[in-house]
Amino acid sequence: MLHALCASLLLFFSPPAAAGEVELFDTDKERVVEMYANSPLFQQEAKQILNSVSGRVLELSPSLQRALILRIPLQPPQDLAVRAMDIDETIVEMFVVMPKQGERRPWLIVHTKDGDSLLLEFTRGANPLKKLLAKGEQKIS
Repeated sequence: MLHALCASLLLFFSPPAAAGEVELFDTDKERVVEMYANSPLFQQEAKQILNSVSGRVLELSPSLQRALILRIPLQPPQDLAVRAMDIDETIVEMFVVMPKQGERRPWLIVHTKDGDSLLLEFTRGANPLKKLLAKGEQKIS
């Protein structure tokens, strides 16, 4: 199930030529709706989100419906260690899944340097990230 989920995400986002850009995907529209330069502000927020990882997503198949998904390539890759969950990985790319409705908190899909994918919970929340997107200063499209 995890492999199918991650494979579908890869199909939705831009090809590797745009690998360095931050992309906002809307699952209702089934396409990337905004692109941003991968600025130090995005990198800083990504680090803060990774620092707030609290564990793995426990749902068997968390929903990707009615959500915004923000893809942030990490430059440079970031180490992630959560001892309680036996996680010690180098993360190269993260997807912040932000449900548009309901009670589900935002969650992460991260890709490791070894090509593995992890579904993770984080405590920081998505409001700082949403404020950064609303500014639109780094918007490409």
